[in-house]
Amino acid sequence: MGKPPPASTRNPAFQSKLEPHREFIRECRAKRWSYPRIAAALWKDHGLSVAPSTIFSFVKVRAKCRRLYALPPSDESRVVQPVQVTSRAREFFQSARSQTS
Repeated sequence: MGKPPPASTRNPAFQSKLEPHREFIRECRAKRWSYPRIAAALWKDHGLSVAPSTIFSFVKVRAKCRRLYALPPSDESRVVQPVQVTSRAREFFQSARSQTS
């Protein structure tokens, strides 16, 4: 028995059916289109049936960086409003204190 052919000839590299439409998808995402909207446009304009989750995965795998979500600092000073403590709440906290002592 001879040697098996190299892996590169046995299993050609997988290429997504979305790869030919990469630029179209990039432009749509730059316009803030949703994945379902992109899927509908691919079906209507290119006759390509694809799930929105497939497009999301395609974009996610090819993204160069991950976004970090953070709240910007507030320009206004925080306003703290006093809270009314009910008798039921007062009883709860007093009983909790007495159990720890």
